[in-house]
Amino acid sequence: MKLIMPLERCPLDVGSKANRLRALLAAGLPVPEAYVISADDLAAEKCDELASEVRELMDTVFRDAAVVVRSSAADEDTPLASAAGVYESYLDRRTADEVLTAVAACRASALSADADAYRVLHGRVECAPMHVIVQRMADCQVSGVLYTRNPVAEDATMLVETSRGLGTRVVAGLGADQRFTLSRSAPEPRERDRADRSVSEEDLPRTLQELGLVLEAEFGCPQDVEWGLSHGRLFVFQSRDIVAPPVPAPLRATRPAPSAVPAADLVLSPGYGIGLPVTVTDGRPAPRGSVAVLDHMPTASGLDLLKDASALVLRAGNALSHSAALTRELGLPAILLIDPHGLPADRSASDGPVPGGGAAAPVLVDAVRGQVVPLLELPPVERKKAVFAAMRQGGLRGVPGHHYQGRYETVLFDPVAQNQVRARLRGWGIGTAERVQTILPYDDPDRTYCGISARVQVTTDACRVQFKRANLLPDRPYRFDEEVHVRVDTPEVGADLLRGLHYVARPAQERRIDRAEVNGVRLQFNLWPGARHAYLGLESEFPETIEEFLRACDIPLAECEPLDGKDLFDMLGIGLEDLHFDTRPQD
Repeated sequence: MKLIMPLERCPLDVGSKANRLRALLAAGLPVPEAYVISADDLAAEKCDELASEVRELMDTVFRDAAVVVRSSAADEDTPLASAAGVYESYLDRRTADEVLTAVAACRASALSADADAYRVLHGRVECAPMHVIVQRMADCQVSGVLYTRNPVAEDATMLVETSRGLGTRVVAGLGADQRFTLSRSAPEPRERDRADRSVSEEDLPRTLQELGLVLEAEFGCPQDVEWGLSHGRLFVFQSRDIVAPPVPAPLRATRPAPSAVPAADLVLSPGYGIGLPVTVTDGRPAPRGSVAVLDHMPTASGLDLLKDASALVLRAGNALSHSAALTRELGLPAILLIDPHGLPADRSASDGPVPGGGAAAPVLVDAVRGQVVPLLELPPVERKKAVFAAMRQGGLRGVPGHHYQGRYETVLFDPVAQNQVRARLRGWGIGTAERVQTILPYDDPDRTYCGISARVQVTTDACRVQFKRANLLPDRPYRFDEEVHVRVDTPEVGADLLRGLHYVARPAQERRIDRAEVNGVRLQFNLWPGARHAYLGLESEFPETIEEFLRACDIPLAECEPLDGKDLFDMLGIGLEDLHFDTRPQD
């Protein structure tokens, strides 16, 4: 055989899945016998030769045996994109004709609707080469998926989901017969012959723990492992790097803490989302900002229709399925509620866009603790934390119109030092841009203070809603501010958004801002009506950049303070009642 190569002798350019299986085999791990067909050898002009070799393979190596035909695309199982379940695999093929049909279908799955949607979700257009694996099928009594680092919890555990037989229910998102966690700590050595590889179902958890640690050490990072137990032998069908989610978890102190008892085993994809619950049926897009309620886990093409949702609520599914892995890659929060009784999902996607206000009640999907809570049931401070956590999630995962930034900020209050900065800017030939900004602040009815603010900001050329959290850093002359900006067409649209989150409008404000940017440091001189003088805000992605700028201006870092709005207004001697200029300069 020339076109069909044994796994251990296949070249390096036959896709990540085949490469990883070959590495597993070389490491002495139990992998079912397999052969690989490269994308080049699947070309039409080689079809007769390939058919002849497949018949020879099935008449000799796999005589009277069942095989599985699997994809090994060049863009599959990569560190940045798993493409889990996007391409097709075909089980229990016993004749050459069945294998040839499956090989053609496997190759064609590179052009399927799911594959096209997955490429769009990851910003790609071109179809990657598709290689194919033909592998002996193991007769499994139990099989499943092992994540060597729990993807839905922050403790130091592995997560396992199993089912009887081949385990297709687990990867398909139809549920698991058993789910359990394992410690990531190395177990005590066993008192048995190392050559004894027989594994009982009772011994399976410990064996999976050992396997997970071996695979992490072999490949240098947490692994997503598909395995099966066949007549006392544990086989590895796949081990791929776990794709890191795009949204890092917020600091624990900044997270909302609903009063209900958490149920973290319901989490499918961690994160936070807020919106109106909307029942979404197959083939319909989720309204932007909604909480999409679904009967089952979506495919890749289904996820493309759901990407504008704030979060997903599923009536069926499991955390280690292919679709749950894809959902985590997108940073889209998802939670399992088998009986979502009481969830006010009385709208459907066909009802049209979700309004910002009105009688409908938004809910918080806390896909960290495993809860769905009506937003109004949260205490004011927890509600503010929830809103910011959800907006942060949207900004970091790239929801259209949402922009997240995390920057270090400090304040230069002394007027003499501010004039020194202005003089240095003039000496460097750097001008400033002056304008008046209208601010429409919103708050909860009790105006509880917790360092989180929400407001509509309007200038002549832009309108946005700003969600901001000021994080004070102990013993540091600056703070770390997280902001999410949501672009809106008009102030009224921004007001609708905030009212829909149960915020109440406060008196409008104005301030004169004078901006410049120097070597990665954004400078903003702020003058409020009635204030004694302006103050200068300095912000950058890196605190060292701010310190370098201050040194260039001969200003000690000790002159700066990590003041927030409340402290600044007190020092400026102004209140919130009348913050308007009598005359407005031209922008």
